[in-house]
Amino acid sequence: MSVLQTRLEVLDSRDPDELGEMISRLVGRARLDLGGRNTRFHGRISHLVLGDIGIIHGKYTTGFKLQLPDLNTFVGSPAPLKGAGTHAIGGKDVAVSKGRGVILSPGGAKLQFGQQFEHLSMAVRPAALMGKLSAIVGDLRLGQLRFDPAVDASDPRSKTLERLVGLVRAEFDASLSSMPPILLTELQQSMMTSFLMANANNYSGLLHGEPVATAPWQVRRAEQFIEANWDQSITIEALVAATNVSARSLYHSFKVGRGYSPMDFVKRVRLERAQQKLSRPGAETSVTAVAFECGFGNPGHFARDYQDRFGERPSETLRRGRVG
Repeated sequence: MSVLQTRLEVLDSRDPDELGEMISRLVGRARLDLGGRNTRFHGRISHLVLGDIGIIHGKYTTGFKLQLPDLNTFVGSPAPLKGAGTHAIGGKDVAVSKGRGVILSPGGAKLQFGQQFEHLSMAVRPAALMGKLSAIVGDLRLGQLRFDPAVDASDPRSKTLERLVGLVRAEFDASLSSMPPILLTELQQSMMTSFLMANANNYSGLLHGEPVATAPWQVRRAEQFIEANWDQSITIEALVAATNVSARSLYHSFKVGRGYSPMDFVKRVRLERAQQKLSRPGAETSVTAVAFECGFGNPGHFARDYQDRFGERPSETLRRGRVG
């Protein structure tokens, strides 16, 4: 199983050219314009890589213009954390301020940031996002993915994405760098899916419309695949390949026929495997080690889910296993 690439890069600079060079590496050729030679500049950017996803946190004390003639990725920003600005995207001016965000698509854009501007953005490689879209809806009959550049940051789906991006950024130093690879892959999957669902695009009708039901045997095949691969990354693409139906249809049929989602079933199977390991422990067995081994990145959440499922704490199962 390949390990998902993760890394954190930080630049704090008073040189606009240096900041422009970093932005060029992240999203394509960029040019900063301060509007005056004597303007003092100070900017800070941190870039967290999670596979095909980048989380960009930027803070700029000085207002400036940013030209991106060769934008090579999708970039989504909910309402800025501070400040306001106006962006020109595809011949349309988009105001960015409290409650109003923006989506940038590959191509070109001209961005204008006001003073004391701060943002938290998510960037996604186009090929990865198109692959995820194809797995969810079944095909790409509507052609290239196109987003409405204006974002209503008060929409519940946008809020969900904003919280998810913020959580990943906040947790990186604490746990993300040591998180099991299967969890990192599934976290990336959740972020891309949320990005598609939260932001209006030409596939929104298919993403949010009523899916076609699948046959019961396809649901069972998905369950068999999960049971056989519980210790691997369970991605949308893998489930689609195993069942030959779109993810939307498969998730709908799980909800109707089983009352839970495929990922709920993944959690259930992994909890059962964890119970087996805790019930027959070795000398070095610990609750934390079993949690990580079974694909749970947060031992506290694992303990809560375990108790909900089996009516006792994992430590109690381990203690009883040692006595037995």
